[in-house]
Amino acid sequence: MYIDSDHFTDWLDSGRVERMPVEASRKFDEYLCTLPWLPSRIDWREIPYSVFSYADAGWSGDAAVEWARANGFMEFEKCFIMYSASEPGILCSSRDAFFELDHLTMGRVHPAYICAAGTGEEGPVLSFDKFAEWDGFAILTTPHRP
Repeated sequence: MYIDSDHFTDWLDSGRVERMPVEASRKFDEYLCTLPWLPSRIDWREIPYSVFSYADAGWSGDAAVEWARANGFMEFEKCFIMYSASEPGILCSSRDAFFELDHLTMGRVHPAYICAAGTGEEGPVLSFDKFAEWDGFAILTTPHRP
């Protein structure tokens, strides 16, 4: 499983990221499947969107965090990163989700999906409608904030 990769060891041990159950990934995937799709990712031609390019921003994590703030992600303390519907994902600070995204997806060339997460009485509450798609290389896309 991806989150068993060596680069997560220190983050998991220190509590900087938390392993989330496969059920969270499956439910997030079910939500995403209600959207229009191309063969391997969301069909953004059918959804108004905002895009961020790490390459165009000089690979600045700070610029990514500001883009996430402008798109409402920083209104949430945490974010959930889903690597696939059949694997556990991680919960981390919203800042880390965008500032450290390259590290959190190291070695992957497939899209990953991020959604905002609040805190409920029984644990994290995932806000699937507040999500972003990471293309696995340099681009983040999220539905345009009204």
